[in-house]
Amino acid sequence: MKTMISATIAALAILGYGSLSAAADGDGHKHKAKSHQMAEKQEVMVHAKVNGIDKNQRTANISHGPVKELSWPAMTMDMKVADGVALADLHQGQEVMVALAKGDDGIYLITKVMIHGH
Repeated sequence: MKTMISATIAALAILGYGSLSAAADGDGHKHKAKSHQMAEKQEVMVHAKVNGIDKNQRTANISHGPVKELSWPAMTMDMKVADGVALADLHQGQEVMVALAKGDDGIYLITKVMIHGH
């Protein structure tokens, strides 16, 4: 019986189950949380199509593909547009690359636009 328990412990160690306790401790979660927070502050680029623009509200309705970095599926949505982005350069039907980043309110917004062919 003692040999079977030792063999089971050895097998678990070989399979990496011994590292679960290290990953599950509070310190491991702190590091993961910090790296997740840093990722949230970075910009993510995504291809999008401009469906419409509301200049008064500074929003653009866009359709974009999946955004893997944010775990977003492909969708159509209204997004705020940062003050530094020239709305006059955007037109319905345009194919663009947009940079998305979290605003001060915690909601993602369009922070940069690159127009295809320019």
